[in-house]
Amino acid sequence: MKFFGLMLFAMMLLLVSACGKQGSQQNAPAAVAPMPEMARMSAPQAKMMPHSVGGAEESLTEISEPKPAAPANAETRKYIALRHHLQIETPAERMQAAFDAAVKHCEALNCQLLSANYNRETPYSPPSANLSVRVPPRNVAIFLSGLAKSGEIMQHGRDSEDKTNQVVDADARIKNLTELRDRLRLMLTDKSAKFKDIIDVERELANTQSELDGMMSMRKILSQETDLVAVNIDFSAAQGITEQGFFAPVARALKDAGHVMMESFGAVITFVMSAIPWLLIGIPVLWLVRRYWAKIKTKLM
Repeated sequence: MKFFGLMLFAMMLLLVSACGKQGSQQNAPAAVAPMPEMARMSAPQAKMMPHSVGGAEESLTEISEPKPAAPANAETRKYIALRHHLQIETPAERMQAAFDAAVKHCEALNCQLLSANYNRETPYSPPSANLSVRVPPRNVAIFLSGLAKSGEIMQHGRDSEDKTNQVVDADARIKNLTELRDRLRLMLTDKSAKFKDIIDVERELANTQSELDGMMSMRKILSQETDLVAVNIDFSAAQGITEQGFFAPVARALKDAGHVMMESFGAVITFVMSAIPWLLIGIPVLWLVRRYWAKIKTKLM
């Protein structure tokens, strides 16, 4: 009996151990079940949870530390209109050559010529010239260095104007008008539209297209002002030694005196020439009047 009891106890132990292993195997998937939830986590949430790499667990501080974010779409582009104003002094006899050289240099650099004026020397004024161009930004330095060879740069001014708001507004209006024009054109393709409605749509389409063309022209002008650099040059003749020396005031006074005297002489000539027709008519008339008066006087006596 004692041997039979020991055998029964051993069998019960084997059954209990077998049930324990089966239960642990059934519970194992439950322990791994959260893994899909972690897989569905977003990258930032996963980074905030501690994990081990190669057996070494990283600290939460290192993982959760924010990394510098890349700048979002850098700053809006600026549209700046740049202008240069130069005054160049050259000898009077070299003025024409310096002016022609500046114009040719401008053409060689593919710049836009706005105006070019040359005033020849007169007895009363020295020669002068002015040039207005728009130069590509990459060629501005080359163009200015070429001007320095033509004469002495007496003055060089620079100024700029921010036209960003005007350009952005023009682009937005062009976009809106283009979309409106396209919608109006699409409405004209509707076969079921009434004749009156078609006429109204065509009128609105014409107004929209006209406004769009005007806005496109304005945008082109703004593009020229911001994409090219305006350069305005004034050429003046260098003064001679007598014009800038100790006797300069006396020389100017004599010159002015001669000028005034010649003007007076010219006024006298003008008066005489204007009086000659009256003299040609008045002298015969006076002679006839005098003769007639003499006849009347003799009759009275």
